[in-house]
Amino acid sequence: MIKPEKESMDTICDKSICTGCAVCAASCPKQCIKMEICDGMGHLHPVIDTENCIDCGLCKKLCPSNHPVPSNQLIVAYAGWDKDEAEYKSSTSGGAASVLSRYMIRQGGVVYGCELSSDLDVRHIRIAQEKDLARLKGSKYVQSSIKGCLKELKQDIKQGRKVLFIGTPCQVAAVKSMVGKDDTNLYTVDLICHGVPSLSFLKNHITYVTKGKAVDEVKFRDGNGMYLLLLLQRGNIVYKSPLFEQRYKDAYFNSFFDGYTYRESCYACHYASPNRVSDVTVGDFWGLKGELPEHPYGCSVLLPTTDKGMQMIDAIKSDMHLFERPVQEAIDGNDQLRHPKSKNKRINLFRRLCPKFGFEKAYRISIMDLTAKRKIKGAIKLILGEKGVRVAKKVLRRNCNK
Repeated sequence: MIKPEKESMDTICDKSICTGCAVCAASCPKQCIKMEICDGMGHLHPVIDTENCIDCGLCKKLCPSNHPVPSNQLIVAYAGWDKDEAEYKSSTSGGAASVLSRYMIRQGGVVYGCELSSDLDVRHIRIAQEKDLARLKGSKYVQSSIKGCLKELKQDIKQGRKVLFIGTPCQVAAVKSMVGKDDTNLYTVDLICHGVPSLSFLKNHITYVTKGKAVDEVKFRDGNGMYLLLLLQRGNIVYKSPLFEQRYKDAYFNSFFDGYTYRESCYACHYASPNRVSDVTVGDFWGLKGELPEHPYGCSVLLPTTDKGMQMIDAIKSDMHLFERPVQEAIDGNDQLRHPKSKNKRINLFRRLCPKFGFEKAYRISIMDLTAKRKIKGAIKLILGEKGVRVAKKVLRRNCNK
């Protein structure tokens, strides 16, 4: 069970809008701000050591929640995938982020991206060699820490080195705030983000489903881009739970997709809109229409919003199968390009129960009606077949409307 460790001072920004970006902690000249669990959901918030604080106000000044970073409108939309078949197969959608990263390294720059390490830490790291880019591959449906790399990234910029930062929109905003106006060599890519669970949730869930067995690798997508939670130890499967084949079985994965475990700020995220904070937005191209060549391992959406973004897209056209698509098609296919996730009664119930009963029990209680309906449907299908299920639905709808 995740319990609050310490009350946040709440002096930098309101806790409800804190994204956990940690730019406040990274920029503090006295290093008197720490990121600690301050809520029952396991999310990190800044806690200030008031005895050493000199009230310089830098943390408040750089906080993107206090001073939002300007955003830009989408210029054009592309659907695409990596021409390198090996790279394409090992990517979780079309490999757009990988192609952009290779381009930056080949230009003599460095890349900052998210790694899920063998000790199950999720953090942003600096990559300077192309052979090391594999460390950034794969989806990570958990919040990454960027605190440790912000100063190093800023130093790279000061030294005139080109930098590509890839992260969630709020992390991009933090980087831009940290770097300031001297951003000529900063290139940013944001990932279409649905919301972030805490690392505490993931670690606790892994311990729960494996009964404490050692795990050194976590995968959220398989080689065909399908969703699953796969836990491995030295390449051997310790636990596997596909999402859609066994709906509601895995609490972590399903609670993430249904929006139960996000930070409070995610439900009012102002980055979840057609106006984007980065140079290029990438993700899965949901709602893709029209005739395109076969792309069995997924398709990326690439949405440039600045001249830098267009320059990067132009530079990688020889490395990707790219097809221009209507911007509205990309927006229509992805909720997070229109609005943030909203809470419903089940989510509110879960978030009230979680601090008292723990993640697993709180989730099971909050979806009891859904699992009951699923069991009833399964029983009807077993007895009456598919036709019986359709008839039963009609009867239920008719009775509910009376």
